Amino acid sequence: MDSVLNCLVSDSVGPGEYSDKFIKSARELFGFDAGIAFRSPYFALTEILKRLGLPDKAKIAMSPLAPYYQKQAVEDSGCIPEYIDHNLEDCSMNVSEILKTSSAALILYEPFGMLPDPEQIKDLSIPIIEDISQSFGAFRKETKAGTVGDFCIFGMEEASIVTAAGGALLFTSKKKNAPIIRAISENCVEEKRLTDFNAALGYAKLREALSAFQKRSEFEKSFQMELARTRHKTFKYIDEGESGKFAFPVLLETGMKDAIIHAKKNGVETAPAFEKSIVALESFPVETCPAAHTLLIRTLLLPLHQKISQKDAQTIAKVIATMP
Repeated sequence: MDSVLNCLVSDSVGPGEYSDKFIKSARELFGFDAGIAFRSPYFALTEILKRLGLPDKAKIAMSPLAPYYQKQAVEDSGCIPEYIDHNLEDCSMNVSEILKTSSAALILYEPFGMLPDPEQIKDLSIPIIEDISQSFGAFRKETKAGTVGDFCIFGMEEASIVTAAGGALLFTSKKKNAPIIRAISENCVEEKRLTDFNAALGYAKLREALSAFQKRSEFEKSFQMELARTRHKTFKYIDEGESGKFAFPVLLETGMKDAIIHAKKNGVETAPAFEKSIVALESFPVETCPAAHTLLIRTLLLPLHQKISQKDAQTIAKVIATMP
């Protein structure tokens, strides 16, 4: 974490040297052609929506399980959300449903790094903004997260495997779209860019990302073994693939309240997976996306972090195995 300490004692904490180092390091890790770092995912999404050249009140296909800021960003951009349901089996977006709509673009949300079937994506002829905030290292068949969308957003909030204590990367891995990202970068005001202080933390986390992913993968395997003893499930592809290691989701067969109480009694903090999502809003029309509503009330998150000690990992595994 020397980069963070060095930034703290420097004269500048706004966008500058460490922001440039962060972008360079991120380009090497994600393999993108052009990118820019913002202070929040909201800024990243609103900026790219402006550049798509969409008509006023264009319909944007999006996930009801996505964080609330996405709805706000779409509406603030003069567009209308059009919600697409998820598959209950693996939590991926059912993108084939988009073919039945008049959506002008898609915000592809991948909870826990669960990607839709790549064959369904090929049938779409609209711009895709891929949210890979929970998809680091994920793939399905031969398709890697971050290569599906025309543009990608990687949120770096506190729970991210690469956190900058806030902020987001906006990038493209497609050369034809690189001029759009560069134009955004050239015209972006400083107040929207990621600060050096945040970039320094993000830079340090980028260097640890691959080892963090491996450690989380090891914990996940042991947790899956314990979960297999219960009546509950987690999300897996029906074909070949690897999820993201954002957290360990459990699709409960019983009430969430009892599971949370059980975990807390054993010293493990849990949380409903989608409590801050669009579908959790009281005004959301449940009948439009019934699978998403089921996922809202049945999906519980357990800790999955590279800094978990072996002792704590054993405690979490025990909680999973004995979950009511």
